[in-house]
Amino acid sequence: MPTPNDPRLPRHIQVKDELMRRIADRAWKTGEALPGEEKLALEFAISVGTMRKVMQGLVQDGVLERIHGKGTFVSRSFERSSMLRFVRFREPGTVELPTAKILTMEVRKGEAQANARLGLAPNDKTIYLHRSRAYGDEVVLVEHIWLPQSRFAKLVPYLQKESPPLLYPVYDAVCGVVVFRAVDDLAMDSLPREDAKIFKVAAKSPCMRIERSMTEHGGAVIEWRVSYVPADRFHYTVEIR
Repeated sequence: MPTPNDPRLPRHIQVKDELMRRIADRAWKTGEALPGEEKLALEFAISVGTMRKVMQGLVQDGVLERIHGKGTFVSRSFERSSMLRFVRFREPGTVELPTAKILTMEVRKGEAQANARLGLAPNDKTIYLHRSRAYGDEVVLVEHIWLPQSRFAKLVPYLQKESPPLLYPVYDAVCGVVVFRAVDDLAMDSLPREDAKIFKVAAKSPCMRIERSMTEHGGAVIEWRVSYVPADRFHYTVEIR
């Protein structure tokens, strides 16, 4: 039976924490099914009902997802975390992904704000990406992305050859870093001059500024991103149940 992290906690929370630790350590990869509730209950010496409560809590937290008739899987959070949900698509209902173009890619040292957001030491290195997303000739999104260089060193040679439309699956496949939760902060702003040129609009044009902190399953911030969408290209829909 696994050793609980803190015996003072209720048993179902101990088991939940242990499963979270295993997921963070990639005992199961993104999209991989976990063992059945009966097998896990036997391993942890708890009832099937208690294990079901643990699994349901992880589903509600977005760590796991249930697929009827197939099982319970490590959530592919990146599919719900794409910045594209903030972009007004050209045609209603289209599922086409915009092309991505990396404008700048640099390894930087001692960027105070980025390091603070990523929980790094003052002199730690970050990878900085400046990239655009476009449908044809129409740029719909510009992104400034900072990543801890120590975790994403393999990303640089990969992006020197490839320009994938989505980065989160690449983080997993190339660097072994699985994204879990995104915290987005939206605010009206004016476009920086360099990004206004990319959008081919006047400097200081109104835009939506989207600041994102992305964490992995263990809770560490693994990406800080600031994106801009011109006001006339911004769209956001949320369903509340």
